[in-house]
Amino acid sequence: MILKPSNLASSRREFLLNVLPAGSLFCLGCKGLLASSNLDGQHEGTSQKHKFLEDSGMSVEDVYKFAYGTFVPVYQIMAKNMGREKFLEMLGKASSENMAQFVASIAKDSPKRDMTAFADLMVNVLGSFPYNKALTYEVVEKTEKVFETKYTECLMAKVFREMNAADIGYAMECYPSDAVARAFNPKMKSVFIKNLMKGDDVCIERITLEV
Repeated sequence: MILKPSNLASSRREFLLNVLPAGSLFCLGCKGLLASSNLDGQHEGTSQKHKFLEDSGMSVEDVYKFAYGTFVPVYQIMAKNMGREKFLEMLGKASSENMAQFVASIAKDSPKRDMTAFADLMVNVLGSFPYNKALTYEVVEKTEKVFETKYTECLMAKVFREMNAADIGYAMECYPSDAVARAFNPKMKSVFIKNLMKGDDVCIERITLEV
């Protein structure tokens, strides 16, 4: 499934609305902070902008730090009160369910559910803002049964690790990967051979299709 250019902007916006946690959404989903992305262009050509829509002048890293800085401390308190293991399990399951629902929604009209269609979808997502600024990756293997990517830079991992919250970052950003793959095709599965959130020097994610 290849997203057409005419639909890519709305798909990017929908992806952000569904994927990012509430705390991040107030920041990353706001055109005031990400004005350069111009997700819908509806205010182009206006002589005056409301102050909410003005470019904040923040870098992508500044935005992620600001966004995560609003909710990670709250998550840390919840983890302390609930017990960290229980909290991380709950967060991972909730993140997985959220992502699975989203992928099922955008893929419901896809004529194919093979590895090529899944790989095309992921490449489109990774090429969209802000992920194209937050991640550096390469496709290591792409066949009818395997889609493997290697990430050498991950801004999300960098920020979570700097906040001593890599386990929270893993539960939110990485743990749902298998649910994403299975939501697209129940015969797919995802594993991390290496993971930046866990302290490795790179992330290697391998998605396989059982036939």
